[in-house]
Amino acid sequence: MWWLLTALGGGGLALAGRYLWDRRAARRGDAEELVQIRKLADEDVTLLGEELTRLDRQVEGRPLGPDAHTDYQVALDAYEAAQRAVKGIRTADGISSVTDTLATGRYAITCVQARMQGAPVPERRVPCFFNPQHGPSTTDIVWTQPKVGTRTVPACAQDAARIRAGDEPEVRYVQYGSRRVPYWEAGVAIAPYGHGYFAVGAGAGFLALAAFEVQSGAAGGWGDFSGPGGHDLGGFDGMGDGGGGDG
Repeated sequence: MWWLLTALGGGGLALAGRYLWDRRAARRGDAEELVQIRKLADEDVTLLGEELTRLDRQVEGRPLGPDAHTDYQVALDAYEAAQRAVKGIRTADGISSVTDTLATGRYAITCVQARMQGAPVPERRVPCFFNPQHGPSTTDIVWTQPKVGTRTVPACAQDAARIRAGDEPEVRYVQYGSRRVPYWEAGVAIAPYGHGYFAVGAGAGFLALAAFEVQSGAAGGWGDFSGPGGHDLGGFDGMGDGGGGDG
């Protein structure tokens, strides 16, 4: 009987050891994911700061009306709030509040520029799907992604013009495992990033969100953005090609 108890005890220790190993590996994965998410958010916040610097030069020496001044303050407040929010990110989901704030700031900048030019203030639209750093979209356009399918997505004026001319849009790429992929293909961790940008505003945001729903395992998503055989390909790291804003 003692040999049976010994065997069972050994098996229990092995299971406990495997459990602890898995827990530690999961914590390491979560920590790495959090570092990557913060880097992604910090890059977007930095870019908004650069856009505000350019706006400062545009408004320097020019009187702003009350509405333009209000929009300008909204943009500044959004930048400062996003900076604080990045530091407070504790989980991957935390980036959604950052990107939502950034979208508010970029829209406010667009409003200031319109008022300075005496043009109508545009409606608030979701960002450009191809790269949210391009700022608010101006239209919805039919786009075909090879091996994935055709969908209507929100696009900035420049990317919409590229597609109509038969050229490729300027997509934001990130490092994902051993590959560089469009940011919406960078796994589960990227989903909250898209949710913060595309949940509020006019335009085909719900279709853009479908690309991120695939990553989180939700039904009704857009194509299959996983790796061969549906396997996760590892973490993503930072921004890549696609550049900054179009403004």
